[in-house]
Amino acid sequence: MSMKNKRNNKILIKKEVYDREITKPFIENAVNSILKNLYLSNVEPVEIGITLTDNNTIQKLNKEWREKDRPTDVLSFPINEKPPGYDYYILGDVVISLPFAKKQAEEIGFTYKEEILRLLTHGILHLLGYDHETSEEDAKEMFALQDKIFENVKKDL
Repeated sequence: MSMKNKRNNKILIKKEVYDREITKPFIENAVNSILKNLYLSNVEPVEIGITLTDNNTIQKLNKEWREKDRPTDVLSFPINEKPPGYDYYILGDVVISLPFAKKQAEEIGFTYKEEILRLLTHGILHLLGYDHETSEEDAKEMFALQDKIFENVKKDL
C-alpha cells in the first residue's frame, strides 16, 4: 500500500473546558502515538472521540452509566464496529475530567500532561476490551501494557 492511500486516524476532540496546557494538537499527537504503540494504525484507520470535560459532567456520566455518583478521572464508551461503507473502524469515546486529572497528577507526582497521557492510554485500553476490574490477572495485564505504552509515548511528546 502506498503512503498516499494510507488514511490517518480520525480523532474527534471536544473541549468543554478551557485549558491552555492541554491543547487539541497535544491530544491528537498523544492518541496517534498510543494507537501506533498498540499497532492499530497498521491495520486500518480508526475513529475515536475524546471529550475533555469538568467534574460535574463526568459525575453525571458516571452516575448514569456506572451508578457511581461521584466524579472520576476517565470513562470509556466502546463502540468497536466498522459500519458498512465507512472508512474507519470506530473504537468509541473516552471522556476525561481535566480538573480531576490535574489534581490527581499532583497527588501521584506526574506532570499534568503525563497524567492526561496516562488517562488517554487507560481509556483507549478499555475501548479495546481490557478491564482491570474483572480479575487480578486482567488488572496485571492491563496495567503492564498501560505502563509500557505510557513510557514509550512519553518520550515522543
